[in-house]
Amino acid sequence: MHEEMQLDVRESTGTTSVREETGIESTSNEDNALPTSFHSSSIIDRKSKFVAHAKKVTTKEEAEAFWRKIQSTEKGATHNVLAYRIQSADGPFIEEYHDDGETYAGNRVLTLLKTIDAKNVVVVVTRWFGGQLLGPIRFEHILKCSREVLDKGLFINTTKSSVTINKRAGYTTNSIIVNGCQRGNPILQFIRNVPWEFGDIVPDYVVGQTTCALFLSLRYHRLHPEYIYNRIDKLVNSYVLRILLVLVDTDSHKESIRELTKICVINNFTMILSWSSEEAGRYLETYKAFEHKSPDLIMEKIENNYLSKLIHCMTHIRSVNKTDVVTLASTFGSLKGIMKAAPEDMSICPGIGQKNTRNF
Repeated sequence: MHEEMQLDVRESTGTTSVREETGIESTSNEDNALPTSFHSSSIIDRKSKFVAHAKKVTTKEEAEAFWRKIQSTEKGATHNVLAYRIQSADGPFIEEYHDDGETYAGNRVLTLLKTIDAKNVVVVVTRWFGGQLLGPIRFEHILKCSREVLDKGLFINTTKSSVTINKRAGYTTNSIIVNGCQRGNPILQFIRNVPWEFGDIVPDYVVGQTTCALFLSLRYHRLHPEYIYNRIDKLVNSYVLRILLVLVDTDSHKESIRELTKICVINNFTMILSWSSEEAGRYLETYKAFEHKSPDLIMEKIENNYLSKLIHCMTHIRSVNKTDVVTLASTFGSLKGIMKAAPEDMSICPGIGQKNTRNF
């Protein structure tokens, strides 16, 4: 109904609203109490619709007034999820959320605000329920449109350094630093090729000057799903490379891995899966051992001969593999011979056919 009314207005006036074009709603002289607000594009999934709204605020009262305004203007909405983060004059933050019936959604939006260090902003995510349950993917939609509206409003703190370098006294630079909460974790007995020591750190492991890791057991995650959000929240924008090392210790893991993947994408984490404590320990010591190595070590090595270079060049063509290149090289002799070959001659070569001929 809301969309149809907007469409009727556009058709009758021949113009497009400011909100439709830019996602920004301008203030009128009649409503000076409501500064410019921002709106995301809509996400529609199985007839459910999600739209995020944001506005700069300096008090709790302003944030809740904006929430009430959205509730009154977005007709027919099932949920209006609220989250806001305001820095008070004396320093501490006022951080609150309300799910409005969408369980866990408010806390996740607030976690996003804290992760990107957004200040003095309120976000309201409106959802119109389409009649079909979406499952965990609804959180992805909520966070995606929240991130979009925060980008539009320039609420993301880009001045805060994203690098944290471990220079604490007493720590050796060639050791993995381990958080004390990891005492008793079986993966420690499998870190054998590099030294490690306990230290006062926020992540579970520091494996480089700009690299850290959080450890998570899937079995524990299913019992305490909010744990990982709290741990990620404490890191904020620290460290250049942030790893979520997941131990897959349950058979029913697909849904949990899918959810964690979304969390990592939103919070700029790299997720590494391991199926045993030994494998997890190996990942940690490998990150540490290769801390100062050149990226060239993982680059493909090409032998210095004509055939190897020809294979490297021609396998960039879709559906052409090494065997195809060897066949063409043995038939036509060189790249020049292949390029001058007639299509009918090339197509009769074993394994080439008309499809690969067209690709060439």
